[in-house]
Amino acid sequence: MNRTVCIVFLASGLAGCMATTGNYRALSEEHYAARSPGCDVTVFRNSAPSQSFVAISRLNVHLEKTFFVPSDFSSAVGELKRQACLSGADGVIDIEEHSSSYLETRIYNLSATGIRFRNRAPTQ
Repeated sequence: MNRTVCIVFLASGLAGCMATTGNYRALSEEHYAARSPGCDVTVFRNSAPSQSFVAISRLNVHLEKTFFVPSDFSSAVGELKRQACLSGADGVIDIEEHSSSYLETRIYNLSATGIRFRNRAPTQ
């Protein structure tokens, strides 16, 4: 019995833990309604939008994983798009990535700017 408890505890520790948090901050006092969950958000990682736009929010995603499991853009893009939808954004630009570690924890931060295309009206 004691051996089984040790094996379960060891397996749980090796599986590691993961925490994902995200938030956004409006960049102006103009209000943009949240879009529906899973809305279509275009991520402009290596290019600029061809349409005219206005920056409406600052988006942040923070990931922490243990047991030396790294994080990258692909593991954070879902939360990035979710925060963009919540802020009312149509797209994401100016993506900044930062990685660090502390002991066995791998930390990944992603910051970006949420944009709204000018052909869409703000909601009051």
